[in-house]
Amino acid sequence: MFKKLFLVIVASILLMTACDSVKGVNLNQMILNNQKVQSSQSYTTATLNLSYKAANVKDKQFLKLLNLLNNMKFEVQTNMQNANTVSLGGFVQLKQGKIPFQLYSDKTQMVLLLDNASKAIRIPVQQGDAPNQQMVQSIQAKLLPSIVKDLPNPNHINVQTNVHYTVHGEKITGHKVHAEIYADEVPGLLLKFLDNLANDQNGLQQAATVVNELNKMTGDSTVFTAAQLKQFIQQFKDQFNQELPDMKKSGAFDRSNFLKTDILLDKNFNERKSFTEITLRKLPTDNGGLEGISLKVTSEVWNVNKKVTAKKVNRTKFLSPDASDNEFLSTLDKNHSVLYRIIKSFQ
Repeated sequence: MFKKLFLVIVASILLMTACDSVKGVNLNQMILNNQKVQSSQSYTTATLNLSYKAANVKDKQFLKLLNLLNNMKFEVQTNMQNANTVSLGGFVQLKQGKIPFQLYSDKTQMVLLLDNASKAIRIPVQQGDAPNQQMVQSIQAKLLPSIVKDLPNPNHINVQTNVHYTVHGEKITGHKVHAEIYADEVPGLLLKFLDNLANDQNGLQQAATVVNELNKMTGDSTVFTAAQLKQFIQQFKDQFNQELPDMKKSGAFDRSNFLKTDILLDKNFNERKSFTEITLRKLPTDNGGLEGISLKVTSEVWNVNKKVTAKKVNRTKFLSPDASDNEFLSTLDKNHSVLYRIIKSFQ
């Protein structure tokens, strides 16, 4: 149970990084602008470091996985042509070497190429299965403004104005947001957000409208009212407060777990550059011997809402999504493929 709750806690930390105006800078606009971006290019780098003692990891397969992922590096460039068409290209760096990858997705298909395989994996997209993009955008436009304004500011947040920086060769003047959230602050932030939302009649009504639209999209005729959502929020609060002592005992809310982020915005409040660090030094006791996690992510974004072309995967032969492990392995160069060696080592 604690592992699931711990994931919820981390997700809560990631969500609560901006709300009320600081030094006259409307941080809500930063969040709202994300859903208005129709096209962009970005480059993201992530590094993962794990803390553990091999002697304390009793599950040998889990130890093998920890050894594989420790000090992993991930780099990817994303080309978002529009809301439906996107490509990713980059690599995963492990101790065993680099694993390059490419992905292309549009309204009709998703194509994934791993480690220069002779065949890409192609997954058809059935038009009837995908939600209408205009409907999704409409739902986001209705829900986000109502939710974002109820988010409380973290205890440690400051803004610098008139900051100069460079993104992909472009000189930009804008704002720098620095925020820190420590795990022991998360319960208070979450409960305050729930109180704000429960007392926001307009926000509840908008949320009810969105929930009902989503139900309709999925063929569910259930209709919720604002009063029912308010009751659900109270029930969630009661359950959270009931389980809070056990979660604190597990270490999930230990202050040594934290998120720190620096976000650089342009004058239009578009996020253009960021650095985020998530450090977890206190994990729930049922962690299999894993003692700590450190994740650092840097990102740059350019060509926001400008012409961008997604890159298709250069393959004419494809595997079906339900291909067997052996069929996939046969597309890799067994003499040079890092991914081939890793898969075989786990079999």
